[in-house]
Amino acid sequence: MDIVDFLYQAGALKDVERSGWKTIGISPESVSEHSFRTALVAYVLAKEEGAKDMEGVLLAALLHDLHEVRISDLHLIAKKYTTVNEKRAQEDSFAPFPEFARLFKDKKIMEIVHDADKLELIFQAKEYKDLGNPYVQEWIKKGSAALKTKSAKKLCAKALKRDAFSWLFEARK
Repeated sequence: MDIVDFLYQAGALKDVERSGWKTIGISPESVSEHSFRTALVAYVLAKEEGAKDMEGVLLAALLHDLHEVRISDLHLIAKKYTTVNEKRAQEDSFAPFPEFARLFKDKKIMEIVHDADKLELIFQAKEYKDLGNPYVQEWIKKGSAALKTKSAKKLCAKALKRDAFSWLFEARK
């Protein structure tokens, strides 16, 4: 695989749906859409946490699920019955850029990216909850419990208190 293949592969991620939401009747966003907001959340967390490698945090957040273009996004129940080599899928996905591997070995970067990934899920779940889906509360509960950084916990608390669509109606005034 070369750089052109890498870029085509990245584009294909927009066609991989987040599968967990389908289990509760939601037509989900793509993994690509999830990764975009995860990167924005990671930026906010990195600033709050005083991260030294902002570029590394952003890049790792953008790339954290790229390998799912090869293996799909498996929800928790599917993972109980399936064996997948995520490490190999990630290595193969990053073939033209071996330098990406260091990002996923950096504990501080990955702590922020992990929290950003969970927070993006919480933001998405809160949007679905505010639209009336009662089943997303379990995602919010588990995601919130998995947060590690102070800034992620603080942002989560604020997000859960706010109506996900209040910005829209405030902008209309």
